[in-house]
Amino acid sequence: MAQRTGSRTTRSAIGASIGAVLGTVALVAASVLGLAAPALAHNYLISSTPKSGETLTKLPSRFIITTNEGLLDLSGHGAGFAFEIKDAAGKFYGDGCVTVDGPSMSIAPAIGAAGKYTVIWQIVSADGHVVSNQYPFTWSPSGSFTPAKATDTPQNCGGKSGGTAAAPSKGTTATPQNASLGLVLVIGGSILGLGVVLTVVLLLVGRRKSPTPS
Repeated sequence: MAQRTGSRTTRSAIGASIGAVLGTVALVAASVLGLAAPALAHNYLISSTPKSGETLTKLPSRFIITTNEGLLDLSGHGAGFAFEIKDAAGKFYGDGCVTVDGPSMSIAPAIGAAGKYTVIWQIVSADGHVVSNQYPFTWSPSGSFTPAKATDTPQNCGGKSGGTAAAPSKGTTATPQNASLGLVLVIGGSILGLGVVLTVVLLLVGRRKSPTPS
């Protein structure tokens, strides 16, 4: 009778231990997924014209920002989007009229004299969040060029789009590298959790099968 009681007690202990481990793993997994999901949800920059750090010698047909998935343009004319070109003196160029096409937004190119410039961009991500950032480039025209007229503040396309972008959200915009890192962390955490569960189960089963001392 004492042996049966001991056996039932052991089984109960094993069940309780496995349940506790599984509960802990589930909580950890939920926390990791909860932190990773928002970071992976926002659109992130995959290409641009001009490129970050590029020395531009000829104006392209459009200045373009391209992200990883479709942008959310509910107004149909780029409300909430901005594409600013700012020179080293803090002057701005362009009319602020943004065109949104799938994962990209673009603006007619306008720029001043040769020198250092900054692109400041703002998009409405597919998940509805506003994402903004900035990067530098250099304008060094080859041949003759007539600089565009500068303004003290960004233009807003007659109130339809453009205007002053939000403060660049560095650290909150997901990038391909951050997205990959998040995925690795999630997978690694899941594997580690499964390993812990299997180790505990094997240890407990081994103890259960051990002969009882006489």
